[in-house]
Amino acid sequence: MSKEPWYRINIESQIITPGLLVFPDRVKHNIESMIQISGDPNRLIPHVKTYKMQNIVKLLMSYGIKEFKCATLGEMQMLISCNVKHILLAIQPTKEKALKVLKVQEIYPEITFSTLVDNSDSLKLFSNLAKSKNQKMNLWLDINNGMNRTGVVPKIATGLYMKLFNDSNLKAEGLHVYDGHIRSQKMKERVDQCNIDFESVERLIFEIENHGGIVPKKITGGSPSFYPHSLKNNNLLSPGTTLLWDLGYQRIWKDSPFLQAAILVTRLISKPNKNIFCFDLGHKSVASEMPLPRVEILGLEGANHKMQSEEHLVLEYEKENNFKIGDLFYAIPYHICPTVAKYSKAYAVIGGEIDSFWKIEAQNY
Repeated sequence: MSKEPWYRINIESQIITPGLLVFPDRVKHNIESMIQISGDPNRLIPHVKTYKMQNIVKLLMSYGIKEFKCATLGEMQMLISCNVKHILLAIQPTKEKALKVLKVQEIYPEITFSTLVDNSDSLKLFSNLAKSKNQKMNLWLDINNGMNRTGVVPKIATGLYMKLFNDSNLKAEGLHVYDGHIRSQKMKERVDQCNIDFESVERLIFEIENHGGIVPKKITGGSPSFYPHSLKNNNLLSPGTTLLWDLGYQRIWKDSPFLQAAILVTRLISKPNKNIFCFDLGHKSVASEMPLPRVEILGLEGANHKMQSEEHLVLEYEKENNFKIGDLFYAIPYHICPTVAKYSKAYAVIGGEIDSFWKIEAQNY
């Protein structure tokens, strides 16, 4: 008898679809792989936006990981509830959000809070807000070394960093460098591009030090450039998708040690025409920012994904089959991070059994 696939639930009638399954044993494997690549759990400051769950944060903490990045106030509150050591709000805050950071910093002095800045206007705002609250605000200078999403380009960043460094209301934590644009499928090309793009950051650090400044720390990369940055010295690493993994990153990093640790479940709900199959997996249930296909339904590899609406996913599949209405199927998303955010809880599966539900505390904000 052939062994059941790793993702299959023993009693599939227990499952309400669409749904999200999480596999704790695979999450643990991915944490161990992150530590092996980084060389030290203290070098990791993983991003929680992928999973948004206390259960996974607590698993990471059990391995000695104490610092975390987040992107929303909800994720920040979830991390506060876990009593982590350091929370970086890794998106430059507006005035309203900056005041929230200062407020939680006052309420929870045992936790270090920090955030990003990339321009003089925000720097002045943060300085004034911190002064008005009689606090210091911990800031990382956000660097744009090629992605062109946020950050200041290194060649004009020295003056801004020195303003931060010399402001008595602020504390310069260092540099934050996210290079999500480096996505070559060949590892050597990713390493080479990562090193080339980082040269401007190294020149910036040299200039800052020549002006009497100090760059205490550097946070570098995300998931695609995790390994290239792990080869450097004296830098922190902040992967996120590595915890659950998905098809998108698997295609970029084919020989990664990471395992898919989250699966969607869906049921066949209609066969409206010959070779046409409809599933209850609409774009309310899976990340839909990319063109079709947005998932790979296991057992229907090679199917033509024809249409997706709010509650429906329609495929054309011409291979011989005996699919029946109500059959359960398992699907791997191309982008897991915004997919998790569509669910309020996940089924935690161990050994084919539903062990418990993991609440997704930071789902909505």
